[in-house]
Amino acid sequence: QRYALATLYYSTNGTGWQTNANWGHGHECEWYGVGCESGENNIVSVTYLDLNSNHLDGTIPEEIGYIAMLEQIHLWGNNLVGSIPSTLSQLINLNTLYLDNNHLDGEMGDTFNLLRNLKHLDLSGNRLRGHIPHGLGSLTNLRDLRLSNNFLTSTFPASLISLSNLQTLLLDSNAISGSLPFLVGEMRSLVTIRIHENDFKGKLPHFSDAERLEEAHLDGNYFSGPIPHFGSTRLRELYLGRNALTGSIPDSIGTLVKLEIFSANSNKLNSTIPSSISQATELQFLDLSHNKLSGLIPQEFSDLVWLHEIRLDHNRLRGFPDWFGSMKHLEIVHLNNNLLGGKLDLPLDMGDLDDLAEFAIENNDLNGIIGEFMCDLLLDVLTADCWGSPPRVDCPCCTECF
Repeated sequence: QRYALATLYYSTNGTGWQTNANWGHGHECEWYGVGCESGENNIVSVTYLDLNSNHLDGTIPEEIGYIAMLEQIHLWGNNLVGSIPSTLSQLINLNTLYLDNNHLDGEMGDTFNLLRNLKHLDLSGNRLRGHIPHGLGSLTNLRDLRLSNNFLTSTFPASLISLSNLQTLLLDSNAISGSLPFLVGEMRSLVTIRIHENDFKGKLPHFSDAERLEEAHLDGNYFSGPIPHFGSTRLRELYLGRNALTGSIPDSIGTLVKLEIFSANSNKLNSTIPSSISQATELQFLDLSHNKLSGLIPQEFSDLVWLHEIRLDHNRLRGFPDWFGSMKHLEIVHLNNNLLGGKLDLPLDMGDLDDLAEFAIENNDLNGIIGEFMCDLLLDVLTADCWGSPPRVDCPCCTECF
């Protein structure tokens, strides 16, 4: 194991590491980032290697597979290049492997298929290509699988559905295509799924049985069909934007009582906005912009007192809400490019919205005055239909007129 560690030192320019205390001197268990344990017959074995963010520059040597008792490897945040050595498959005691945020390339291959004790695998932020190995589905102890920000292609391996302990699944920012297997929605252990910025298509599965789900990032794909049902009352983040979803926003969104972020922008949704969303009283971010939503903005939204951002622009909404002044945490309001009409009569208590930075209402059919109390807020963005003579909206302090 000393030889294998020395090989790692020389193959990654150990003299240039940020910290290399004791490397090459004394017992290897005294070297910086190396942890050991005593086993049978008092044999001391290296079980832990943590050199994260330590300016390692070079390749991971094949010899790392000779450190037979390794349980944890933390080499993330360095400048490692080349492929992941296949000899890692010999480390049958390994439970944690963090190689994220390097410049590793090549394919994953079958290197990990025999690591039956592996619980945490993070290869995100590299240049890996090819398909996600089906053999990962045999790693029944796996809890975290993070492969984000690579160049992975092909389809979602159905074998992953059998990972009954999987809590975190991060496949975002790749080029994975095909449909998402419907049984993904029945993975009861799943807490976080992030598959945004890929090329998935087809209908989304219902997540009715994913009862522990807290984060679902499904945006930036080509999903079509209706918004599925989510059954977890723990759900905090739901991103569905930039797909091709159609139909209505389901009333059941209001049952997600822990929801803080709901984004379904840039789809083809063509219903009214259900007032039941107001039952998700912890909501802080709501983005339904760039759809075909119609009707009134629900009066019940006044119950969303923790709302920071509301983006409803580029729809077909009518009327004009009068309850913004009660939302003391508001930072961004985008209602532009709708069919909002009538007299613009902003309530005076909007002048108390000290956090407000953007208020956009242009390209509507509103008439009236934006009062001095709004000017006093010194907004970064204040836009209205204040162009022309006379303008439809009198706004002496707008940052841009339309």
